[in-house]
Amino acid sequence: MRSLVTAVIAAIEAVAVALAGLAVVAVPAVLVWVITFGLAAEPASVAADVAGVWLLAHFVPLQFSVSAEAALSLGLTPEALSFSLSLAPLGITLISVLLALRAGWRFAGRGGVGAMGVLGGIVGFGAVSLGAAVVAAPLLEWTAMQAAFSAAAVYGGASAVAFLVRAGRDGHPWWEAAVRRILRGLEYLGVRSGAALPHRAADMIRLAAAALALVFGIAAVGFAIAVATGYADVTALTQGLQLDPIGSLTLFLAQLALVPLAIVWSLAWMSGTGFEIGAGSSVTPFETLLGPLPALPMLGVLPEGWGERGAFAPGLLVVAALALGILFARRPGMRRASWPAAVAISLLAAALTGLAVAGISALSRGSMGPDRLASNGPDAWLTGGFIALEVGGGLLIGTIAGRFDVAKIRAALPSAVPSAVPGSGVLHRRHETADTASVHEDDVDFDSAVDEALDIAADRDETDAFATDVSEAATLMPNDQETAAYATEELALTDSGFEPSQAATTETAGSADRAAEALTDELTDEATLVEAYAWDAETPAAEESEDHPKPGRRAGWRWPSRGH
Repeated sequence: MRSLVTAVIAAIEAVAVALAGLAVVAVPAVLVWVITFGLAAEPASVAADVAGVWLLAHFVPLQFSVSAEAALSLGLTPEALSFSLSLAPLGITLISVLLALRAGWRFAGRGGVGAMGVLGGIVGFGAVSLGAAVVAAPLLEWTAMQAAFSAAAVYGGASAVAFLVRAGRDGHPWWEAAVRRILRGLEYLGVRSGAALPHRAADMIRLAAAALALVFGIAAVGFAIAVATGYADVTALTQGLQLDPIGSLTLFLAQLALVPLAIVWSLAWMSGTGFEIGAGSSVTPFETLLGPLPALPMLGVLPEGWGERGAFAPGLLVVAALALGILFARRPGMRRASWPAAVAISLLAAALTGLAVAGISALSRGSMGPDRLASNGPDAWLTGGFIALEVGGGLLIGTIAGRFDVAKIRAALPSAVPSAVPGSGVLHRRHETADTASVHEDDVDFDSAVDEALDIAADRDETDAFATDVSEAATLMPNDQETAAYATEELALTDSGFEPSQAATTETAGSADRAAEALTDELTDEATLVEAYAWDAETPAAEESEDHPKPGRRAGWRWPSRGH
């Protein structure tokens, strides 16, 4: 019961979507019929035209016949003509596609019963399409059932894609079961690492979708720039048609419906393959060859050929794909993947992007007039192939650059290599010092320089020791009263017949000898340091401090205490 209710709701929604698309075509057509023609045309003819244009947007070709008088008035040979119109206004197509994507995504949130929503939508949209095909029967090349099937396929295909994408993202039970069966089949075939296949496939689809959006975004920007630069030509062509306000509004809406078509053609132009407007013509970045064109103001934005500079257009796509590859390669999932897996994801995503572009290019190709105007648009497979190569090259280079770990490579290099690289901080300064020493080695007598350095160090140490002793003596020196008392006591001891003990004299002499030895050691340490800095300018400071520790407090002459 729940599935049936879902299907009915989806069918009603699809009918509303189809009627909305018909209304977009009918409103300007009725305005022209009422205001411009004063209701002169037959209502059935107006309804057939509205239904025919809507079906044309869903890739149903129309058939037109032109009398000899009408052909002469259009500047053609005065003979009856019959031609097919199959160039779809993709702006109207997008209305049905976007609303179908929304419906399929929403029905997928209901789980497995949402599949009935997709089927119900196809039925509802097909019913409206069948009615429109019956009304537009005089203009159709196909039968009514074929036209209804084509329109229903557009809506149903978009809805099914959205449903499958969300089912895979949310992990529907039937989806998980299908994935397990595929993995068991791969395991039976002996394929290793099959468990990671779903995650790798998801990464590939995300990267392909991002690349597809990127290239079409660049094409849209390129078309906007072309409109801005060719606005004067577009205005001149519009004024040459001498339309009334309603006619100008209708022309504007018609060209607005052709904007997505122009963006697809712009992508073909930027890929380097270009497109054609009439048999034998060519519009590429390198050259532009055109014949007689329809009086459509939008065609005034066609650019001139750039010659050799035309390589900038496909090069821009490569650079954009390279940037996308770098960003995608730095994602945690891609960094954990192995190198073969990362490269395979990039190449498969580029191939999928090329297939999508080829399919969209095929839908943007068609006829819009008799004779040479029967062939218009890009070559689908050629455009898709070039896009796959350009995007694939950029993604591959970007993936390699994004996974390139400079820290690991630097750690793997020998420790001597960074010191030889200029601009490496302290190591660079030591390298420069070594170079300077090697340059002036022939002009310096190192023996005399070392002797002079030792003499200067010895003199400086003696001066510092004397200054330190004087400072400490001044600090430890008692006041005048203590000195006088000490002198009086010593004089009294002498008068009483007492002399300083032999032990005290010996201890004082020993203290003096130890002080002299400490001073000699300090001078030796200083001389060793000077010699080390003179002969080995590249020895790190940490090693110098370990080999030659800084001496402690200097042991010089001290003022004798009262105990002595």
